[in-house]
Amino acid sequence: MSADSSIFLPIFIPSTGRIVVARPDRLGDVLLSTPALEVLRRTYPKARISVIAQPRVAPALRGLASVDEVIEFEPEGRHTGWRGFWRLVSTLHQGRFDLAIVLQAPARVAFALLLARIPIRLGPYSKWYSFLTYNRGVRQRRSQVEMHEADYNLQLLRPLGIQVGSRTVATQAAISTEARADVERWLVSERVDLKARNWVAIHPGMGGSALNWPEAHYEGLVSALLADGAGVILTGGPGEQEILDRFRGRFGSHPAFRIYGGKSAPDVQRLAALYSRMNLVVAPSTGPLHLAVAVERHVLTFYPPIRVQSAKRWGPYEGPVLDASRVQHAAVFTPEVYCGQEFRCLGERCTSFPCMKTISVERVAVEARKLLER
Repeated sequence: MSADSSIFLPIFIPSTGRIVVARPDRLGDVLLSTPALEVLRRTYPKARISVIAQPRVAPALRGLASVDEVIEFEPEGRHTGWRGFWRLVSTLHQGRFDLAIVLQAPARVAFALLLARIPIRLGPYSKWYSFLTYNRGVRQRRSQVEMHEADYNLQLLRPLGIQVGSRTVATQAAISTEARADVERWLVSERVDLKARNWVAIHPGMGGSALNWPEAHYEGLVSALLADGAGVILTGGPGEQEILDRFRGRFGSHPAFRIYGGKSAPDVQRLAALYSRMNLVVAPSTGPLHLAVAVERHVLTFYPPIRVQSAKRWGPYEGPVLDASRVQHAAVFTPEVYCGQEFRCLGERCTSFPCMKTISVERVAVEARKLLER
């Protein structure tokens, strides 16, 4: 890993110290932070490690051996406004932390860590407030996309004397016994016979942080997989009910088509439990994709050629590469066009727009069949 950095050494933390890690982001961002959490646990096996995360993402962390506590950050709830800010400061102060590691966080969280009087605050020197709130750090320009997001997180541990190679520590997601049992009951109730055919989970929706494959192409892939004799389970979150309804209208009568999620979407542990039972998961650059990688499934995904949205930074983080027992494989599709854009799509001003459409259903179906044969 290489990047322009400013590192202040040494940082000494007691072996039984208290560490808080901040990553109050979306699901994919948090899952790509779990290698850093695992490395911290290996380095400080007796330390108490807490993580600041948003409530909807917290279940993916609860139960991991690397995490002792999840502090839920609710920017739209109990931590809104000045009263909510001081409530967060009070919570962090009561934690008596020796070290705060900020993988990424908004200014509100960064200043709360400062005012909580945590003596060592380590984070990326990138935002304006980072120079005011962190007293140890690494100079990072993540928008330059010199490495994967998970590797940027690992790089932040170097001031602690921790150096880890890329893709030597896998991402993780917690799955409780209860979550697994709930999914097994759902599979039985829906007559999903995992032995009779291959089952593919497809998650066509996303939050808009990157360009997606067209919905019509996802429909074409569902048709191709069903025609091959595979089963398809469509997954989606509460805000993706309309997408699920459109697919239900077309494929709902097929005996090998199911829908899991929607308005009554399960939490991330149950989605992880479902994915862990699939032969293949298809999803764009979104949290469910990284959830499938974390539970060691074959994945097939789509990324735009825009630099900050590219697979180089946000793609499936397969690993560890030295572990031959892992059979996981990722197929990544990116439009074969010249883009040249760094931050956002030009839309109709680009001669290749819409480029994601150029990834054909036929190419994707061929690769899906290869993954299902493994």
